[in-house]
Amino acid sequence: MTQFAIVTPEKESDYGWNQQGIWAAQAAADELGIKLDDNSNVGYDNTETILTQVAEAGNQLIIAHASGFNTAGHRVGMQTGVPTLVVDFDKNEPGKVATVITQAQEGAYLAGVAAAKKTTTKTVGIVASAEDLNWFLMAGGFAQGVYSVDPTINVVVAYVGPAGYGDSAGGSTVTTQVIAAGADVIFGMGDGATIGYLQAIETADVGYPISYIATIGDVTEIVEDPDMVLTSVLWNFKDSYVAAIKDVEAGTFGTKTYELTVENGGLSLQDTPSLTGDIATAVDEAKAGIIDGSVKVERATDTQAVQKIIDSKGK
Repeated sequence: MTQFAIVTPEKESDYGWNQQGIWAAQAAADELGIKLDDNSNVGYDNTETILTQVAEAGNQLIIAHASGFNTAGHRVGMQTGVPTLVVDFDKNEPGKVATVITQAQEGAYLAGVAAAKKTTTKTVGIVASAEDLNWFLMAGGFAQGVYSVDPTINVVVAYVGPAGYGDSAGGSTVTTQVIAAGADVIFGMGDGATIGYLQAIETADVGYPISYIATIGDVTEIVEDPDMVLTSVLWNFKDSYVAAIKDVEAGTFGTKTYELTVENGGLSLQDTPSLTGDIATAVDEAKAGIIDGSVKVERATDTQAVQKIIDSKGK
């Protein structure tokens, strides 16, 4: 392989999903010594046309980096024959289409443990920009992690909308709501909405500090006070991308699904100055439990499943 492409809906400046995908693709390209064709910020309109154009531009693999691209990506891979890697799809096609998934609930469980050890108000919040599979998995995993430490902690959740990924104003509104409910640790899943989450926390006047846990990327450089960031659930796609490229070259692409897990390092908590002492110890113990199988994290795949976990209080 000499060239592959990544296609993302937003810019890498979201400090989350798009950034991590682009960075991982470039890291894979650098490791393997091949060219990356970066097609970022294409939005969600005319996805199939855009992916087809990318397929016709000499790329030998397309990474369609958005859950909202999976149907169009599958179709383009089947029609053009250019191997296409999609997200959260349910069917691989040998030689043409493969999927990458995250066991996102595992990383979020670790974040929940950290939040439970950090909170002093005994209320923690979840804010999500959209109603999608990864955010459901994360929300459910986070609540389970919280309750593993202290089932009396109150977990509140708010959604920006069905697909408010880039809605920073909506992000600010829902974060203000969970702060008003008493949350002093907020777990945010956003893309562009992340900016709104951070603004709401930075301008809150509640008389006690509020900590933020990010998802997918590193937000420390865009906050006024980096100590506000307790940690982030980092998603590292590089190894999955390298494996997909090698599978294309070997003729085995589309015969397996690629996963990000805590065990393989695809999911981890970011080291920060705040992630120390008892918090770090509890996180390390939970991580070891996930890896050895003694900790099982339930997958929540819709809003009802998330709410059921929250209402169960770990029972």
